[in-house]
Amino acid sequence: MNITACSISRSKVACQTKIFKSIEKINKYSKTKIDLKLNLNNTTMGLPEYYNECIDKYAKTCDYMILVHDDVEFINMDLDYQIEEGMKKYDVLGVAGCLNPKISDNNLWHLMAERKDLRGFAGHTWSGTNNDLILTVFGASPSRVAIIDGVLMILNTKKILQSNSRFDETFMYHHYDMDFCNTCNLNKLKIGTWPILIDHSSPGLREFTKDWLQSNDSFKNKWKKILQN
Repeated sequence: MNITACSISRSKVACQTKIFKSIEKINKYSKTKIDLKLNLNNTTMGLPEYYNECIDKYAKTCDYMILVHDDVEFINMDLDYQIEEGMKKYDVLGVAGCLNPKISDNNLWHLMAERKDLRGFAGHTWSGTNNDLILTVFGASPSRVAIIDGVLMILNTKKILQSNSRFDETFMYHHYDMDFCNTCNLNKLKIGTWPILIDHSSPGLREFTKDWLQSNDSFKNKWKKILQN
């Protein structure tokens, strides 16, 4: 089993990123060594562009591809096992997501569905938690979902290549995950949450910035047209 992880960072030094330290630690204890592709010192390339580049470059030489933010630590030391088990049921894995999302005025995956349709969980540490790990539980996991949070997306590369599923590079840092999930759904790929515990050093979106509002309009206009046809 071959696993490639891809992440993008503003940092100039790999060892300063949380994801580098996490993958390095996992590789010490795991039989399956994860090959981390880390794009450093990035200030211009959006996540979709880099993720598409990684799919085009590496998807044919690995079984599974981890697309992950650089401020994430994996708590699971058996990550390879969890991925292998999860891929027996799904083609795309995440840690949190929802069923039955509806395009709305403000499109965030946990606001696009009813509370009963949220699934999965994620851990967070940042200055606001005094660096204590706070676990947010949305719902059951494993579970079939329609959309997952882009903090972690694990792909069955064979299914991604066969379906020609790609990220929309008109998005930069917002809505790319929901857009990609919608594409995967149209391509009949199965998306699911899996009980992989992460520590994400971010509180999430705190305000609707100008960039977020513009991205939201693009996402809303694109998918209202597509889903109406």
